[in-house]
Amino acid sequence: MLNRSNRRQFVRQSVLGLASLPFLGCGGNTTETANTDTSTMSTPEPPLPYLESLGLQLWTVRDQMGIDPRTTLTTLRDIGYRQVEFGDTRTLTDLKPICDDLGLAIHSSFLQWATITGRWDLLPEETPFEFTEAIDQAGEAGLSHLVFGYLRPESRQTADDWKRLADQLNEAGLQAKENGLQMAYHNHNFEWDPVEGTTGFDLLLDRMDGELIPFELDVFWAQIAGQDPKVVLDRISDRVELLHLKQLHRGTPVVTRLDDVPPDAFEELDEGDIPIKDLMRYGQELGVKYCMVEQDGNYAGSSLKSARQSYDFLRT
Repeated sequence: MLNRSNRRQFVRQSVLGLASLPFLGCGGNTTETANTDTSTMSTPEPPLPYLESLGLQLWTVRDQMGIDPRTTLTTLRDIGYRQVEFGDTRTLTDLKPICDDLGLAIHSSFLQWATITGRWDLLPEETPFEFTEAIDQAGEAGLSHLVFGYLRPESRQTADDWKRLADQLNEAGLQAKENGLQMAYHNHNFEWDPVEGTTGFDLLLDRMDGELIPFELDVFWAQIAGQDPKVVLDRISDRVELLHLKQLHRGTPVVTRLDDVPPDAFEELDEGDIPIKDLMRYGQELGVKYCMVEQDGNYAGSSLKSARQSYDFLRT
Protein backbone atom coordinates (compact mmCIF):
# COMPACT_ATOMS: atom_id res chain seq x y z
CA MET A 1 0.00 0.00 0.00
CA LEU A 2 1.32 3.46 -0.88
CA ASN A 3 2.01 5.77 2.04
CA ARG A 4 0.91 9.42 1.82
CA SER A 5 4.24 10.64 0.45
CA ASN A 6 4.37 7.97 -2.30
CA ARG A 7 0.70 8.47 -3.06
CA ARG A 8 1.30 12.23 -3.61
CA GLN A 9 4.29 11.45 -5.88
CA PHE A 10 2.22 8.98 -7.93
CA VAL A 11 -0.61 11.47 -8.39
CA ARG A 12 1.70 14.30 -9.34
CA GLN A 13 3.55 12.16 -11.90
CA SER A 14 0.30 11.01 -13.45
CA VAL A 15 -0.86 14.58 -14.06
CA LEU A 16 2.50 15.95 -15.23
CA GLY A 17 2.19 17.91 -18.45
CA LEU A 18 -1.63 18.01 -18.47
CA ALA A 19 -2.27 21.66 -17.76
CA SER A 20 -6.04 21.34 -17.88
CA LEU A 21 -6.32 18.28 -15.64
CA PRO A 22 -6.60 20.23 -12.35
CA PHE A 23 -9.96 21.48 -13.57
CA LEU A 24 -11.27 17.95 -14.06
CA GLY A 25 -13.09 16.17 -11.31
CA CYS A 26 -13.22 19.20 -9.06
CA GLY A 27 -16.89 19.99 -9.43
CA GLY A 28 -18.50 16.83 -8.11
CA ASN A 29 -19.30 15.97 -4.52
CA THR A 30 -18.63 12.60 -2.95
CA THR A 31 -21.41 10.89 -1.02
CA GLU A 32 -20.83 8.96 2.18
CA THR A 33 -23.23 6.40 3.61
CA ALA A 34 -24.67 7.65 6.87
CA ASN A 35 -24.22 5.51 9.96
CA THR A 36 -27.70 4.84 11.27
CA ASP A 37 -26.58 2.88 14.34
CA THR A 38 -27.44 5.41 17.02
CA SER A 39 -25.61 3.37 19.65
CA THR A 40 -22.26 4.29 18.04
CA MET A 41 -23.08 7.88 17.08
CA SER A 42 -21.16 10.59 18.91
CA THR A 43 -22.50 13.99 19.84
CA PRO A 44 -22.23 16.19 16.72
CA GLU A 45 -19.99 19.22 16.79
CA PRO A 46 -21.74 22.60 16.93
CA PRO A 47 -21.92 24.35 13.55
CA LEU A 48 -18.74 26.11 12.52
CA PRO A 49 -18.78 29.88 12.20
CA TYR A 50 -17.70 31.63 9.00
CA LEU A 51 -18.84 28.88 6.63
CA GLU A 52 -21.31 31.19 4.90
CA SER A 53 -18.55 33.72 4.23
CA LEU A 54 -15.59 31.35 3.95
CA GLY A 55 -12.84 32.64 1.70
CA LEU A 56 -9.77 31.37 -0.13
CA GLN A 57 -6.50 33.25 -0.50
CA LEU A 58 -5.83 33.11 -4.24
CA TRP A 59 -2.14 32.35 -3.67
CA THR A 60 -3.41 28.80 -3.10
CA VAL A 61 -4.44 28.48 -6.76
CA ARG A 62 -1.90 30.80 -8.36
CA ASP A 63 -0.97 28.09 -10.87
CA GLN A 64 -4.56 27.79 -12.11
CA MET A 65 -5.18 31.54 -12.04
CA GLY A 66 -2.26 31.83 -14.44
CA ILE A 67 -3.93 29.39 -16.84
CA ASP A 68 -7.57 30.41 -16.74
CA PRO A 69 -8.79 32.88 -14.08
CA ARG A 70 -12.50 32.62 -14.87
CA THR A 71 -12.57 28.81 -14.80
CA THR A 72 -10.54 28.80 -11.59
CA LEU A 73 -12.84 31.28 -9.86
CA THR A 74 -15.91 29.45 -11.12
CA THR A 75 -14.56 26.19 -9.69
CA LEU A 76 -13.92 27.85 -6.32
CA ARG A 77 -17.48 29.19 -6.31
CA ASP A 78 -18.83 25.74 -7.18
CA ILE A 79 -16.78 24.12 -4.41
CA GLY A 80 -18.52 26.45 -1.98
CA TYR A 81 -16.16 29.33 -1.25
CA ARG A 82 -17.98 32.61 -0.78
CA GLN A 83 -15.12 35.09 -1.07
CA VAL A 84 -11.55 35.30 -2.31
CA GLU A 85 -8.61 37.28 -1.01
CA PHE A 86 -6.33 38.86 -3.59
CA GLY A 87 -2.55 38.91 -3.51
CA ASP A 88 -2.09 42.28 -5.20
CA THR A 89 -4.41 45.28 -5.48
CA ARG A 90 -3.21 45.84 -9.04
CA THR A 91 -5.10 42.76 -10.25
CA LEU A 92 -8.45 43.94 -8.91
CA THR A 93 -9.44 45.93 -11.98
CA ASP A 94 -9.27 42.91 -14.29
CA LEU A 95 -10.56 40.23 -11.95
CA LYS A 96 -13.22 41.91 -9.81
CA PRO A 97 -15.78 41.93 -12.67
CA ILE A 98 -15.40 38.15 -12.94
CA CYS A 99 -15.88 37.76 -9.19
CA ASP A 100 -18.94 40.00 -9.34
CA ASP A 101 -20.43 37.87 -12.12
CA LEU A 102 -19.87 34.74 -10.04
CA GLY A 103 -21.11 36.19 -6.76
CA LEU A 104 -17.70 35.89 -5.09
CA ALA A 105 -17.11 38.64 -2.54
CA ILE A 106 -13.76 40.40 -2.17
CA HIS A 107 -13.17 42.02 1.19
CA SER A 108 -9.39 42.01 1.43
CA SER A 109 -6.25 42.09 -0.65
CA PHE A 110 -2.53 42.08 -0.01
CA LEU A 111 -0.63 45.04 -1.38
CA GLN A 112 2.86 45.49 -2.74
CA TRP A 113 4.94 45.79 0.42
CA ALA A 114 7.37 48.30 -1.10
CA THR A 115 4.60 50.92 -1.16
CA ILE A 116 4.98 50.90 2.66
CA THR A 117 8.71 50.29 3.12
CA GLY A 118 9.90 52.28 0.12
CA ARG A 119 12.47 49.58 -0.70
CA TRP A 120 11.91 49.53 -4.43
CA ASP A 121 15.65 49.02 -4.81
CA LEU A 122 15.00 45.40 -3.77
CA LEU A 123 12.51 45.02 -6.62
CA PRO A 124 14.35 46.09 -9.78
CA GLU A 125 11.78 44.30 -11.96
CA GLU A 126 8.90 46.36 -10.52
CA THR A 127 7.67 49.80 -11.57
CA PRO A 128 7.42 51.87 -8.37
CA PHE A 129 4.06 53.33 -7.41
CA GLU A 130 2.63 55.10 -4.39
CA PHE A 131 0.65 53.72 -1.47
CA THR A 132 -2.14 56.13 -2.42
CA GLU A 133 -2.59 54.16 -5.65
CA ALA A 134 -3.13 50.96 -3.67
CA ILE A 135 -5.71 52.80 -1.56
CA ASP A 136 -7.48 53.95 -4.72
CA GLN A 137 -7.43 50.43 -6.20
CA ALA A 138 -8.88 48.96 -3.00
CA GLY A 139 -11.46 51.71 -2.65
CA GLU A 140 -12.69 51.37 -6.22
CA ALA A 141 -13.14 47.63 -5.65
CA GLY A 142 -15.08 48.21 -2.42
CA LEU A 143 -12.64 46.40 -0.16
CA SER A 144 -12.67 46.68 3.61
CA HIS A 145 -9.08 45.53 4.34
CA LEU A 146 -5.61 46.12 2.91
CA VAL A 147 -3.07 43.56 4.09
CA PHE A 148 0.68 44.05 4.51
CA GLY A 149 2.10 40.57 4.12
CA TYR A 150 5.84 40.42 3.61
CA LEU A 151 9.15 41.94 4.60
CA ARG A 152 12.42 41.20 2.80
CA PRO A 153 15.33 39.88 4.93
CA GLU A 154 17.32 43.04 4.17
CA SER A 155 14.63 45.04 5.98
CA ARG A 156 14.49 42.97 9.20
CA GLN A 157 18.06 42.60 10.38
CA THR A 158 17.85 44.69 13.55
CA ALA A 159 15.39 45.78 16.21
CA ASP A 160 15.46 49.26 14.70
CA ASP A 161 14.35 47.76 11.36
CA TRP A 162 11.24 46.36 13.03
CA LYS A 163 10.56 49.62 14.87
CA ARG A 164 10.89 51.51 11.60
CA LEU A 165 8.39 49.15 9.96
CA ALA A 166 5.92 49.63 12.82
CA ASP A 167 6.13 53.41 12.39
CA GLN A 168 5.66 53.11 8.63
CA LEU A 169 2.65 50.84 9.11
CA ASN A 170 1.07 53.16 11.67
CA GLU A 171 1.34 56.03 9.19
CA ALA A 172 -0.12 53.91 6.38
CA GLY A 173 -2.86 52.60 8.66
CA LEU A 174 -3.94 56.12 9.51
CA GLN A 175 -3.98 57.10 5.85
CA ALA A 176 -6.05 54.02 5.03
CA LYS A 177 -8.51 54.82 7.85
CA GLU A 178 -8.97 58.31 6.50
CA ASN A 179 -9.99 56.69 3.20
CA GLY A 180 -12.44 54.21 4.71
CA LEU A 181 -10.08 51.21 4.72
CA GLN A 182 -8.58 49.04 7.44
CA MET A 183 -4.96 47.96 7.21
CA ALA A 184 -3.88 44.60 8.66
CA TYR A 185 -0.58 42.80 9.23
CA HIS A 186 -0.16 39.23 7.99
CA ASN A 187 2.56 37.26 9.75
CA HIS A 188 5.01 34.63 8.54
CA ASN A 189 7.41 32.70 10.75
CA PHE A 190 10.26 35.20 10.65
CA GLU A 191 8.49 37.50 13.10
CA TRP A 192 9.65 35.02 15.79
CA ASP A 193 13.25 34.86 14.62
CA PRO A 194 15.40 36.20 17.50
CA VAL A 195 16.75 39.71 17.07
CA GLU A 196 18.73 41.55 19.74
CA GLY A 197 17.20 39.64 22.63
CA THR A 198 13.62 39.93 21.42
CA THR A 199 11.59 39.13 18.29
CA GLY A 200 10.05 41.11 15.49
CA PHE A 201 6.62 40.00 16.70
CA ASP A 202 7.16 41.46 20.18
CA LEU A 203 8.52 44.67 18.72
CA LEU A 204 5.50 45.04 16.44
CA LEU A 205 3.12 44.22 19.27
CA ASP A 206 4.70 46.92 21.40
CA ARG A 207 5.02 49.65 18.77
CA MET A 208 2.27 49.04 16.21
CA ASP A 209 -1.09 50.73 16.87
CA GLY A 210 -3.62 47.89 17.17
CA GLU A 211 -6.50 50.03 15.96
CA LEU A 212 -4.64 51.17 12.87
CA ILE A 213 -2.90 47.84 12.15
CA PRO A 214 -4.67 44.79 13.57
CA PHE A 215 -3.47 41.31 12.61
CA GLU A 216 -4.43 38.80 9.99
CA LEU A 217 -3.07 35.80 11.89
CA ASP A 218 -1.76 32.93 9.80
CA VAL A 219 -1.98 29.95 12.16
CA PHE A 220 0.43 27.82 10.10
CA TRP A 221 3.25 30.33 10.26
CA ALA A 222 2.75 30.82 13.98
CA GLN A 223 2.87 27.08 14.68
CA ILE A 224 5.87 26.31 12.48
CA ALA A 225 7.71 29.06 14.38
CA GLY A 226 7.08 27.13 17.60
CA GLN A 227 4.08 29.16 18.76
CA ASP A 228 0.68 27.93 19.90
CA PRO A 229 -1.79 29.78 17.63
CA LYS A 230 -4.37 29.99 20.41
CA VAL A 231 -1.81 31.58 22.74
CA VAL A 232 -0.92 34.04 19.99
CA LEU A 233 -4.62 34.82 19.57
CA ASP A 234 -4.80 35.48 23.30
CA ARG A 235 -1.92 37.94 22.98
CA ILE A 236 -3.60 39.81 20.11
CA SER A 237 -7.17 39.25 21.27
CA ASP A 238 -8.10 42.93 20.98
CA ARG A 239 -6.31 43.44 17.66
CA VAL A 240 -7.08 40.57 15.29
CA GLU A 241 -9.59 40.90 12.46
CA LEU A 242 -8.73 38.18 9.93
CA LEU A 243 -7.58 34.54 10.11
CA HIS A 244 -5.64 32.45 7.61
CA LEU A 245 -6.60 28.80 7.99
CA LYS A 246 -3.57 26.76 6.97
CA GLN A 247 -2.40 23.33 8.08
CA LEU A 248 1.08 22.10 9.06
CA HIS A 249 2.42 18.67 8.11
CA ARG A 250 2.82 16.44 11.17
CA GLY A 251 6.40 16.20 12.38
CA THR A 252 7.65 19.35 10.66
CA PRO A 253 10.50 20.88 12.69
CA VAL A 254 10.26 24.34 14.20
CA VAL A 255 11.81 26.95 11.89
CA THR A 256 11.77 30.74 12.02
CA ARG A 257 13.26 31.45 8.60
CA LEU A 258 11.48 31.03 5.30
CA ASP A 259 14.46 29.36 3.65
CA ASP A 260 14.27 26.53 6.20
CA VAL A 261 10.63 25.61 5.55
CA PRO A 262 10.41 22.08 4.04
CA PRO A 263 8.47 21.84 0.74
CA ASP A 264 6.06 19.32 2.29
CA ALA A 265 5.27 21.48 5.32
CA PHE A 266 1.94 22.59 3.82
CA GLU A 267 -1.13 20.36 4.07
CA GLU A 268 -4.85 20.23 3.46
CA LEU A 269 -6.78 21.28 6.57
CA ASP A 270 -7.68 17.73 7.62
CA GLU A 271 -4.12 16.37 7.44
CA GLY A 272 -2.30 18.01 10.37
CA ASP A 273 -2.42 18.77 14.07
CA ILE A 274 -3.43 22.45 14.10
CA PRO A 275 -6.98 22.52 15.57
CA ILE A 276 -8.43 24.57 12.74
CA LYS A 277 -12.08 24.28 13.77
CA ASP A 278 -11.37 25.20 17.40
CA LEU A 279 -9.40 28.22 16.25
CA MET A 280 -12.28 29.33 14.05
CA ARG A 281 -14.64 29.16 17.01
CA TYR A 282 -12.19 31.03 19.19
CA GLY A 283 -11.75 33.61 16.47
CA GLN A 284 -15.48 34.19 16.51
CA GLU A 285 -15.30 34.88 20.25
CA LEU A 286 -12.60 37.48 19.60
CA GLY A 287 -14.53 39.21 16.84
CA VAL A 288 -12.58 37.99 13.80
CA LYS A 289 -14.40 39.25 10.71
CA TYR A 290 -13.34 36.78 7.99
CA CYS A 291 -11.52 33.47 7.63
CA MET A 292 -9.51 32.50 4.55
CA VAL A 293 -8.27 29.02 3.67
CA GLU A 294 -4.76 28.95 2.23
CA GLN A 295 -2.25 26.30 1.13
CA ASP A 296 1.09 27.32 -0.31
CA GLY A 297 2.04 24.02 -1.95
CA ASN A 298 2.36 20.23 -1.52
CA TYR A 299 -1.04 19.73 -3.15
CA ALA A 300 -3.07 16.53 -3.22
CA GLY A 301 -2.91 16.21 -7.00
CA SER A 302 -3.71 19.83 -7.80
CA SER A 303 -4.23 23.11 -5.99
CA LEU A 304 -7.97 23.01 -6.70
CA LYS A 305 -8.31 19.49 -5.35
CA SER A 306 -6.55 20.59 -2.18
CA ALA A 307 -8.89 23.58 -1.93
CA ARG A 308 -11.86 21.22 -2.22
CA GLN A 309 -10.47 18.79 0.36
CA SER A 310 -9.98 21.58 2.89
CA TYR A 311 -13.45 22.96 2.22
CA ASP A 312 -15.06 19.52 2.60
CA PHE A 313 -13.27 19.06 5.92
CA LEU A 314 -14.75 22.28 7.27
CA ARG A 315 -18.23 21.44 5.95
CA THR A 316 -18.26 17.99 7.56
